[in-house]
Amino acid sequence: EEFPDCRRCQPETCWKSYFEELKMDVTGLDDANEGYPTKYWRFDQAAPKITSPTTLVLPSIPKEFRIPPSRFADIEVFLTEKYRAFEGSNDTKHVEIFIEYNPGLAPVPHKMKKFLPRYSAYLVAFRVTPANNCFRREDMVDLPQKVWEHTMMSATNLLGIAILDEDYEMLKGYDVVLDIATQLGFQKDGYGTTYFGEPTFMDYRLFTLNEEVYLHANADVTVVTKLDLRMKEYARKPRSGQFKLDNVYGGDNLVITMLHEFNTIWSGGDRGKNFALFSVPNSTHPNEPDSVYAEVNINPYHKVQQLYLDDVEMLKRSFIKKRIRRNFSVDKIMMRKVKTNGNLTISDIEPSPSFFTVDEHWFPGMRPAFRKAGHGGACCVSLSREEALAQGSHINLAAESWGEHNDYLLVGLAHTSVVWRRWYKDKLVPDSDKAMIPHTHYVSFFYAFEPRPPFNLRARSGYFCLGFAGDDGTEGGMFNSHSTLTKNRKLSQHNETFSCGQIHFISSFIEKVGDSSQTVVGYGINDCTSRLVEVSKKEIARMLFSDPWDMKIEKSKEMRKNMQPYELQMHLKW
Repeated sequence: EEFPDCRRCQPETCWKSYFEELKMDVTGLDDANEGYPTKYWRFDQAAPKITSPTTLVLPSIPKEFRIPPSRFADIEVFLTEKYRAFEGSNDTKHVEIFIEYNPGLAPVPHKMKKFLPRYSAYLVAFRVTPANNCFRREDMVDLPQKVWEHTMMSATNLLGIAILDEDYEMLKGYDVVLDIATQLGFQKDGYGTTYFGEPTFMDYRLFTLNEEVYLHANADVTVVTKLDLRMKEYARKPRSGQFKLDNVYGGDNLVITMLHEFNTIWSGGDRGKNFALFSVPNSTHPNEPDSVYAEVNINPYHKVQQLYLDDVEMLKRSFIKKRIRRNFSVDKIMMRKVKTNGNLTISDIEPSPSFFTVDEHWFPGMRPAFRKAGHGGACCVSLSREEALAQGSHINLAAESWGEHNDYLLVGLAHTSVVWRRWYKDKLVPDSDKAMIPHTHYVSFFYAFEPRPPFNLRARSGYFCLGFAGDDGTEGGMFNSHSTLTKNRKLSQHNETFSCGQIHFISSFIEKVGDSSQTVVGYGINDCTSRLVEVSKKEIARMLFSDPWDMKIEKSKEMRKNMQPYELQMHLKW
């Protein structure tokens, strides 16, 4: 009673709340008052079952810009050679190394298909940059600071775009690399150098909304524009206010046009970034285009803002000076504020997670390992009541977990990371203590919310991580030699290592084209490679609306009989 946050660990009583949340009767389940031990899942074992794993590689990146596997072992020497070549050249704008990751996937709009090659199903955007986390920091202790800044922390961030078929294969000749910042004059002076560690644009993502393709990027805050993509035989001259983007690499088969200047989403204030965009049918005018929203915060309170992405309200320069990061070259964009409708909506507080993970066992109470608030993330996929119930008859979708009058919920994917602690930089704190909870380690979770304001959160999963590219012949797509490097940095905590990357950044989550029972998740692994995987809606429902016997408590009497008292209280699911 003195420590309410610890009640979920008390085996004699906590298990009842798991059933009570679902309005399920517990009569007769524990007449002997022995209790049931709680399960705490490993992050890698809690991950959803995946199918059709695919590694993505951009053929348009010149071969000489790749890090050859023969130089992995002497990477410091290789990077120094590349930097010296850059420093001695008057023509090179960046160190000649490119790595693509964080794939932003979107379905091709129906009206655009006639202007694109046959079999076009998806569009995908990549962050293309020298900056990466492919190698361990301890492998680069002798790397000069200038070389580090121009490679590992480079401000050079180009946009890669490709067209995929329904099997996630790139259509040959239809992948390009663009340098929007330089072409439009938004790159800060000193191209290739760091600007407080921030490039002009980064973390590009694509969204298909109302049959239009929108490009979303993080600048000083979040910016968005609308794109038109065509084969060159269907290309048209840009109109006033439009910009044909130059293909720096990849030929001229694919013509991409910005249909208007970048506009800025100010709904998250001067720190806003990685807003997931989604749409729902117009509730008052069903024949009108869907209403478009941005997720400003995911949890513990879901904050959402309705937007008109193509309409702007001009701000005064004195207002836009207030932002945390300040690249003066993009002031013009920052003044173009996306128009909003109404105030930011704020949901009720989030529900409890559907299962628990080892971090709660290792760091219980008020000192959690991970940040409470999740970040984008990607959204959204619809989940109907029938799809949720398809996982089994034992699931009880009570009003508290599904909500009233909801035919479906919207599901998204968020990530969070280890809480930064001041003593990470304290040299007096032993490395062994820091290794118990290392910083910049990521986990993800599913969440589901009602498809109408205030978009109340109805369910969320426990934490999990997504794995590395397979080496057993099951991985689709093109071979990427960097895949072996991603295992240099594994997620770890409490001296336990997991079978997934230190960083897995989920950059897209959409319904599979042609199969509404499946979803596609796009993510980057350790800022080094790009991967797509399929996850069934049935599997997502299992994780969001879990059977307590399966995910939360151990019901085996034989196991309880053989466990020691400490194990009984803190049972780990390995």
